Amino acid sequence: MKRLIGLTLVLLLAFGIMATSVSADVWPTRDVRYVVPYDPGGLSDITARLIERVVREEDMLDVAFTVTNIAGASAGNAMVEVRDADPDGSMLLHHHTSFITHRAFGVRDWSYEAFTPIAMLFEVPQAAFALPGKYENFEEWVQYVREHPGETTFAGSSLGGGTHLMGEMLLDAAGIRDDLRYVAHGGGGAMTAAMYAEEDKMALTQLPTVMPEHKSGDFEILAVSSAERIPSLPDVPTFAELGYEVPMNTSHRMGVWGPPGMDQGIVDEIAAFFERVMTSERFQELAADNGLFVNFQDGATLLEYFENDEVIIYELLEEFDLLE
Repeated sequence: MKRLIGLTLVLLLAFGIMATSVSADVWPTRDVRYVVPYDPGGLSDITARLIERVVREEDMLDVAFTVTNIAGASAGNAMVEVRDADPDGSMLLHHHTSFITHRAFGVRDWSYEAFTPIAMLFEVPQAAFALPGKYENFEEWVQYVREHPGETTFAGSSLGGGTHLMGEMLLDAAGIRDDLRYVAHGGGGAMTAAMYAEEDKMALTQLPTVMPEHKSGDFEILAVSSAERIPSLPDVPTFAELGYEVPMNTSHRMGVWGPPGMDQGIVDEIAAFFERVMTSERFQELAADNGLFVNFQDGATLLEYFENDEVIIYELLEEFDLLE
């Protein structure tokens, strides 16, 4: 009897070890495609490639981790692709709060609830920018718009995204919403190209999108949406400092999302992987250089953030008369 009990304990221990080993190997089972729902050059593309860079430099995965751009339909093409993918974690979506604003603006009638929330990564402020020397400061541009109503535009990326919402709130706070037209170019890359071509005189975008061009002198950041000045941009004022009270300091929380129906063990493995990336010294350096505020959270907390943001965003859209 004692031998039988002893044998049983040995088998149970062995099974437990095997189970632990298997659970540690549930992801990745094949190469990982990290899907960006926009063209190259915008926030999502830039930040996804920062992650890809750290994964490669730090040798964090035994399989390929590849950023894939699937643009079109205001992120809709990529959303469908990931939503319909195998739930094995081999295809993941790099997407942000525009999930909410796209639905609110009537771009589509479904949103983040169609996906498995895996992890929140970071938060991103907005930046208003122009060609260098075009305006001495943001207030000079506002005055120009007031003196030339209907003659200018305000550039952004996608229609109905977080940047669009932030732009509408900023224009309203400045009292010039009715004096110009907001132009959505479909992505950060197309927007910056339009600015280079002087199709638009002022633009609003996520800070990482324009930070490299600001540092090189190709563009000039004139104001930011953050509650306080950005440490790497000590001379750039916030919207609030200029007297423009915008209800939200950040319009983008970046998350990792998977197809519906994912096994919790796989979700946990992927979340742990992204936590290692976010907390690595290398990514922390890149985040500071690009104006990202790292705020890693698990999938459940990501979902809570988005549900709370959804309530706030709809209240703001109603307040600013932006709902259809």
